[in-house]
Amino acid sequence: MRRGKHESIQVRRVMITTASASGTPVSPIARTVAADEDTVRDVIRAFNEQGLTCLDPKRAEAVPA
Repeated sequence: MRRGKHESIQVRRVMITTASASGTPVSPIARTVAADEDTVRDVIRAFNEQGLTCLDPKRAEAVPA
């Protein structure tokens, strides 16, 4: 099993959702994970709608929005 891209995406999403749950605003989260603020908002929104499923890059793509 190859690791790399999908694993790093998953780690990044976990960091975003954890920081958001602890009350950190979007802008500092985006700087911490080196992502665009819209990307951070998308991950948070997906987590609120899909739960833990959104953390898995393969499954999140298969789930209709």
